[in-house]
Amino acid sequence: MLYVGCSSPSAVVKLDPPEETLLEPAPVDPVKIAYLDSLSRAHALERQQAIATLIRLKEKEQRKSKAFKLARVKFLSELAEKQHQEKSEELAATLTEAIELIAELLEHEELERDFNFCWMAFRILQLYDEHVLPLAKLDTDNPALAIRERLLCNPEQMSVDENLFAGMLLPKTQIPLVLNAEVKKFITYFSTFPKVKEIFQRYLHRAALYFPTIERVIAEEGAPPELIYLSIIESGVNPHARSRANAVGMWQFIKETGRLYGLAGNKWFDERRDIIKSTRSAMRHLKDLYQLYGDWYLALAAYNAGSGRVNRALYKSPHQRDFWALRKYFRRETQQYVPRYIAATIIALYPERFGFEPIRFAKPIEYDEVIVPDCITLPTLAAYSGIDVDTLQFLNPELFKNMTPPAYKGYVLRVPKGRGADMAAAIEKIPAGERLYFIAHKAKREESLLALAKQYKVSADVLKQFNELKTWAVPKGSVVMIPTTSEVFQTVSYALSDLSDDSREVRYRARYRKRYALRKRHKKGRSTAAISLPASASIC
Repeated sequence: MLYVGCSSPSAVVKLDPPEETLLEPAPVDPVKIAYLDSLSRAHALERQQAIATLIRLKEKEQRKSKAFKLARVKFLSELAEKQHQEKSEELAATLTEAIELIAELLEHEELERDFNFCWMAFRILQLYDEHVLPLAKLDTDNPALAIRERLLCNPEQMSVDENLFAGMLLPKTQIPLVLNAEVKKFITYFSTFPKVKEIFQRYLHRAALYFPTIERVIAEEGAPPELIYLSIIESGVNPHARSRANAVGMWQFIKETGRLYGLAGNKWFDERRDIIKSTRSAMRHLKDLYQLYGDWYLALAAYNAGSGRVNRALYKSPHQRDFWALRKYFRRETQQYVPRYIAATIIALYPERFGFEPIRFAKPIEYDEVIVPDCITLPTLAAYSGIDVDTLQFLNPELFKNMTPPAYKGYVLRVPKGRGADMAAAIEKIPAGERLYFIAHKAKREESLLALAKQYKVSADVLKQFNELKTWAVPKGSVVMIPTTSEVFQTVSYALSDLSDDSREVRYRARYRKRYALRKRHKKGRSTAAISLPASASIC
């Protein structure tokens, strides 16, 4: 019984039951059924493979985690003690790896309060001082310096003598210098502990040599002159410095950032080591960061930690544009970075007040520039020109393999002032037998070195040795130098940027894309691959 409407409850309509109808079964398409069945299994297998890959990636990340590093350090500590007793030649490599891991682990503040870990780290530091490098000779790029600082003389726990700063007036500068408690702690740290003071004095000696040259570059770029003191904190004013993060040079550029600001490089040359080119790029980078944030302290924090970390700090506190207010959102290294910079600047401005020797600045480095048409080694250039090899290395620090860039025509070489004509005449006298001719092959995908050797008709062993390859595979983005004749060399031409090795960036981008795709696929729970039916199967 079904009531229709509601105005008249008494009105009832009786409906007859529907007639029974026989439904014919749909025709079975065995091809489609088999295909859909196989497709389901394929999707299930693909999902399992994606999950397995994610698990492997997770395990790889775990190996890099704190627990894995801690276990590795314990193993290396025991191994180092054994090698120390046996006087093994492998002790230096063991200690170097342990020092790098300990420096990373000390980013976790709770480990600084762990007695067993600190004792183990101290013992590793003792062995490192004895067998690898004396602690008194450490430089800014050595992680052992950070370990000693954390274990033996933590600047954050310094007691400050206020009498040292009584009546001190700071000059007006484009980047404001503040003398707060944090800055005073670092000034006290740099000027009080004998070994730390000795290291900082070494930085000031380098500053006396390099500052007159690079301050002209800073002025040409229109950057604040106080930025010159940032090189003390970054590298100890050392153009050959290399950090454990593979940042190189006086301004500690990583390869990707250096490439963005015009610094090329491969296995034979690296413009990040050139004090003039790298200073120019660093000033442009810092000015870009200042335009982004409108505050020099935040620009310095971004130079150290990356703009992403500064952006996240601003997101957490959107109404703040002050470094000291945002400082709590940064990791410890960045929290200390700006106070260190200000402290180093104040000491460099008033070295005698804090017990350092007065800075006696050298004259700016003067030089002539000579075009070298081919790849020639520095010893050969020195032998024909009479200019000392050490002088050529000092003026051209980017040539760390003692030769001008292979496959590059017209490299601009710096020589002492007044010796340009001598070098140009000497280059003309160098016979073809003492010049090196190469063509460059940049791998567009991972390639076989044996195939390249066959393609260019050269020895695979020669290619592997000269290009310092560890395997017979050439990674995508790598530059392989192929020995050739002068006739073939004259037919090719490259820019320095063409000779830059991009393999590291290519691997990073590929790894990132793969992880992103796997996470996206796993999140959806199904394959992102397109489904296509065979021609013999129909959907309807």
